[in-house]
Amino acid sequence: MKPFYIDYPQEKIEGHLHAYQCAFCKIPTTEIFGLLENHGKDCSYRIQAGGFSHSEPKKISQVIEPSLSDELD
Repeated sequence: MKPFYIDYPQEKIEGHLHAYQCAFCKIPTTEIFGLLENHGKDCSYRIQAGGFSHSEPKKISQVIEPSLSDELD
């Protein structure tokens, strides 16, 4: 399950009664839907929350341990 991000600063969309958008990238909350990747690529919130910049891909280190399930006693 992906993390759900709703702690970003929001502002009302002018001319709408109950519509809000990210204060940084101006994408409506109904399009963001709590997903970090739905913010703009240059969004300050997305960059800070994701721990990476738009010019530098996030590096993920993964350790794969050999499975012991195939071993016999």
